[in-house]
Amino acid sequence: MRIAIIGQQDFGKAVLEAFLARGDDVAGVFCAREKEGAKADPLKVAAQEKGLKVFQFPSLRDPEAHDALRALGADVGIMAYVLQFAPDSLVRIPRKGTIQYHPSLLPKYRGPEPVARAILNGDPFAGVCIVKVVEKMDAGPMLGITRVAVPPESTTPEMEDLLAQVGADLLVDVITQVGDRKQVEIPQDEREATYAKKFEKNDGRIDWRKPAAKIQNFVRALIPYPCAFTFLGGKQRVVIHKVKGTRYPSKPDHRPGSILSVDKDSFKVACADGDMTILELQPENKRRMSAAEFVNGYQPKPGQFFT
Repeated sequence: MRIAIIGQQDFGKAVLEAFLARGDDVAGVFCAREKEGAKADPLKVAAQEKGLKVFQFPSLRDPEAHDALRALGADVGIMAYVLQFAPDSLVRIPRKGTIQYHPSLLPKYRGPEPVARAILNGDPFAGVCIVKVVEKMDAGPMLGITRVAVPPESTTPEMEDLLAQVGADLLVDVITQVGDRKQVEIPQDEREATYAKKFEKNDGRIDWRKPAAKIQNFVRALIPYPCAFTFLGGKQRVVIHKVKGTRYPSKPDHRPGSILSVDKDSFKVACADGDMTILELQPENKRRMSAAEFVNGYQPKPGQFFT
């Protein structure tokens, strides 16, 4: 099978290595141009080390990108973590079309933030789908799907790493089916489609009036961007990196956001149905630190408020 890979970063690299290990003919690799001063893309580096053709165009809409892909004579295109827009005219060039990995249980969570949205909503399972690329985002027929349990403490980057490995393995399985003409295409149910929109900078503010489980999911989901944050005393911005929520047997009468207790290793903040133990945080313009370091340096007191 002659393959063209369109992707970037570590997942693109993992996909490349998986197909090379299987003995496929990787005709060439397309990846985005690095920003000035940024490290070389891991996919680009891996491809160059193997002596493969690497293409980096400002846009996949460019006629030059189309010409380059057409010249490769690929049987199948593989999209592995593509943040550039790939027009329909490009993805139709490979003889058997183009397929892509998407880290959600489609048609749920189409769009750019599927893993974070699954964690944010407290979903017990996330997953990976391999779909044929069509003009509408993440809407093509499914060729493979795998469900993966969401570990209770996992953050978005940790879950993305887990799903990337599952996705690389599933892509290899699907390509085998495509090569043997045994793939089964399952249409998505448009009635169940949801969109996982990208987070904005100010989406990370913690609402302490919410239950402990929702705040804990919020903190986990918003790593690494925009990160959950709050204000101590209404002034000092503090990013919260790690917490542990506790739900009380009965509804508490404390004020959400108030510091309930402080010990040498952590401190507790009131929420709607219990409290949040703060374990790691980062005051504005300071480094990330443990709660113990924050307690020692900033000396928070019971009765102070986060807003």
